[in-house]
This record gives sequence, C-alpha cells and structure tokens, in this order.
Amino acid sequence: MLYFLNLRSLILAAYIGSGLFDLPIQMLPKNFSDLENSATQIQSQNCADCNDFCTIKELKSLAKSITVKVISENGWGSGIILKREGEVYTVVTNQHVLDSDYKSYLIQTPDGFFYQANKIENQDFQGNDLALLEFGSTHSTYTVASLENYTTLSTGDKTFAAGFPALEKPQDTELLFTRGRISILSDRPLEKGYQIGYTNVIKKGMSGGPLLNIYGQVIGINGMHAYPLWGDPYVYRDGSQPNVTLRQKMSHLAFAIPIETLAKLAPKFASISTIEFHQTVSSKIFNYLLFDGFSELLNWKFYSNILSNSSCKSRV
Repeated sequence: MLYFLNLRSLILAAYIGSGLFDLPIQMLPKNFSDLENSATQIQSQNCADCNDFCTIKELKSLAKSITVKVISENGWGSGIILKREGEVYTVVTNQHVLDSDYKSYLIQTPDGFFYQANKIENQDFQGNDLALLEFGSTHSTYTVASLENYTTLSTGDKTFAAGFPALEKPQDTELLFTRGRISILSDRPLEKGYQIGYTNVIKKGMSGGPLLNIYGQVIGINGMHAYPLWGDPYVYRDGSQPNVTLRQKMSHLAFAIPIETLAKLAPKFASISTIEFHQTVSSKIFNYLLFDGFSELLNWKFYSNILSNSSCKSRV
C-alpha cells in the first residue's frame, strides 16, 4: 500500500513539475464519487471547442457524418468524405469496393440522399488498395474528415471504426461503429498498402470506411477484416512474408491503410499538413495514464486544456 501511494505521488509530482497540472482549482471535480469509471467513455469538459478527448457519442456522430455508402451493381462498400470544393465532394474508398468494368457509381450520404459519382481516373496509387470518387450536391452540405499522421500512433492506442455492413438492406443507412485498439504498426506495408492492424470488428461492406483515433481524426482506411477466407494477404510489397508467429497474429486482426499513404500519393485531395495537433512525449504518456484506466487507479478525473487541437468539431 505504501508503495502504491509513493508511486502515485511520484507520478503526480512529475506532471505537476512538467506544468501539465498548472490549472485553476475550479476546473477540478469537487466530488470524486460522481466520476465515470469507464475508460472508453471519459467525458471532456469542452469538446465542442476541441480542447479535450471526444466522447463515444461524439465520435459515433462524427463517424456517421463523414462516412458514405458506395454502391455498385454488385453490392456496396463504404467511403470517407475527404474534400469539398464548391458543390463537389471527393470520397476515398478501397479499389476492391469498385467494379473494374464500371465508371459510374452511387453515393448514399449520411442524410439518406443518393448521388451519382464518378471514379477519378489517372490517379496512380502504386498498387495500394485505394480509389477516389467525386459527386456533386447543390442542396446539402456535408462534413469533411480531419486527418492525422500515421507517425503519431502507438500500439495500444484506442481506435474506432465505421462502415456499412453488407448484410443489411441496400436502402438501410445504419452505420456500424466498433471500438478496439491498435495491435500492429508495421514498419513496411503489405502488398495492398495495409500497415495498421487493430482489434475492431470489421465486416464485409465496411471496406473504405474510416478508422478514427480518440480525437475524431481519420488515421486509416478500413479494408481487410480478420480471418480472410481467400487469398494470402499477408505478403510484404517486396515479396517477403512475416514469420509464422506474426502471420498468426495478423490473421486475428483487421487492417487499414494509413491515411498518410493517400496524402502522399494524392496531396491534391487529402492533406494532413494543416493538422495543428502534435503530441509531445508528456502528453502521450498522459493519454495512456488516462485512457488505460489509470485514472480509476488514482480515483481522479482531469479536466484540462492540454491538447492544442482535436477534431471533435469537424470541418464543414
């Protein structure tokens, strides 16, 4: 017990010394018994101003606002609204979602409307499982996703995935929203560009949908669910293969293409250079203490303005 108290004191002292707790006393909760215990549903004091973590409700609402259904003759997948230029919107999805024999598709937006969409041709994705579509809307304005760098991620980070499972009726716009964690961050991509392995449930039809971090930023594009039924997707781009242990681990995970891959190959349509949020070492440690249940161990809840920016408030 003495060891625990000393450990807690040392950690608190370290953060106070670093300036992280340089906050007015009025910002701290008066009654610790009123605090929530769920590490995945920590409430932020002022998420509307993007000063703290998003709540699960806010993340789900954000995911719904930026995710579309991409419909072809043989079925559908999902997509992410990347860009708005006047009345024209750009959507990213997986190449395997689109039928190679068709050039025109339907996009169903979060409000249930259908729009004809055309594939953007002459864009070289260098073998990555990516494709871009454009559609126009004269009567509705849709939310554009905020993007975040692959390099800010660490194994164990919480992830939130969204998309439209293919088992539902075509006219159904119900979004599946799942929670998980990053398990693998490969230092080199698999053949189709997949590098982020995570524990979220991904079903057929959710390919092309967003993988979000706790700030509501898109960090990846869903595209490969766990336990694939055909093919051998676990091959690196140079033709080599992971060892047996790693391959077994990979098979239990869903995989996404980092959004940074798209930004590098198609900077006209996806840019992450304007993202102001950069985690320092101290704030990264703070995230783990807070989101891995450490706040429950300390019986504490912190309200702060540590984060300079997140995308709880989405761009429109």
